Amino acid sequence: MAWFARWRSVASAFAAAVVVSLAGCASGPAGVGVAAPQLALGDHWQYKVTDNLRRGTVSRLDVEVVALSGREARLRFDHADAEGRTQWIADVDSEGGLRAGSLYREPPRPFEPAARLLAFPLDPGKTWNQVIDTVRPDTKLDDQILIYGRVDSPGMMTVPAGSFDAFYVYRIVRLDDEEFWRTRTLLRTALWYAPDAKGSVREERDAQYTEKDGPDSATVRTESVVLELESFRPGGR
Repeated sequence: MAWFARWRSVASAFAAAVVVSLAGCASGPAGVGVAAPQLALGDHWQYKVTDNLRRGTVSRLDVEVVALSGREARLRFDHADAEGRTQWIADVDSEGGLRAGSLYREPPRPFEPAARLLAFPLDPGKTWNQVIDTVRPDTKLDDQILIYGRVDSPGMMTVPAGSFDAFYVYRIVRLDDEEFWRTRTLLRTALWYAPDAKGSVREERDAQYTEKDGPDSATVRTESVVLELESFRPGGR
């Protein structure tokens, strides 16, 4: 099921770029701070996923809002490629946080506080840092997840679904998975968030770790994928 874990990690990164707001319409024009979108039941995104570590293999990812509860939304993911098809769930909150899901190739788990993969409102120049204290499920030892994010100036991004005014967000996540022979997994994500699409229209995601000691120590890339929005269909109609 390695392929399932691979795309589940991609999808969880996307999940935090789709969040729920209960305070009216939060979309706004590029050039000013943008608050979280007001999701509706049935909001549906379709993405083209290109895996650059697998010679540009292309697959499809469908995402749909299947439940709203309080200030949280439940998203269902449906990924299909030549190896098969699978579905899974992630829960997100109203501030850009992942409440439950998988950050990268791990069984789904809750995050308390929520993993702040985005920090709404998105204002040009805004940065954030988060330290999440965890207990590793494998070792039962205390550890931490470290998150850094930065919002840059908005601009136009063209993807298969069209052209969008979008905010550029750069994020670094250091996971709680260090081993005696390698460092933590380092996740770097560049994404373009478009208010008109209620989420990201493009994401570039890379993952790596570095081997420790030894004459042949090296940095090992474990992921390099690009997500591009192919269609967005609003729900609630």
